[in-house]
Amino acid sequence: MNNFINIKQYGFSEMFSKEIPQDSPLEPARVLSQEKGFYRIITDKGEKLAEVSGKFRYQATFSSEYPAVGDFVLVNWNESGNSAIIESLLPRKSAFIRKAAGEPQQEQIVAANIDTIFLCMALNNDFNIRRLERYLSIAWDSGAMPVVVLTKSDLCDDLDYKLSEVSSIAFGLDIFGYDFNRRKWIQGTSAIYFRGKNDSVH
Repeated sequence: MNNFINIKQYGFSEMFSKEIPQDSPLEPARVLSQEKGFYRIITDKGEKLAEVSGKFRYQATFSSEYPAVGDFVLVNWNESGNSAIIESLLPRKSAFIRKAAGEPQQEQIVAANIDTIFLCMALNNDFNIRRLERYLSIAWDSGAMPVVVLTKSDLCDDLDYKLSEVSSIAFGLDIFGYDFNRRKWIQGTSAIYFRGKNDSVH
């Protein structure tokens, strides 16, 4: 498995390698970003732009079946071409999903194969406990572990009340933030980021 050593730094694990046929000539890659129909991927050979194959495009029915940031895909590196060709998508272990605007039957994959989702909520006038509750529900449905990050505590006049509200819907979760007025951490200041983990901030 030495040929996977670099991509392992990007979360590639045995769970994904088991999904690759032993006789496959294709290379595993992770999608780093999406750029106007192209994808920036990384493999053990380095970074490169990629596009889905014609067969992939023909067989995909929904937008959620296309690669998203964080996905692992199998690619033809295409040594002589400017872009690699994405031939297939490996099964996702988690997916942060939201409904596509104007298309009630379509789902948009925001990020895939993530371990931790950091949900940021300002404690100023933009604070909305129901919105945070919706985000927590989406995070739980994704298969990743949500962590609540509270910001702008220095602009909050009722910190204790809002902390109580957040704790009531995020029971048992890490809640991360800093109280600038009291010069102390709010809660959950350790063990929320690990090397090798895949994290997403929303």
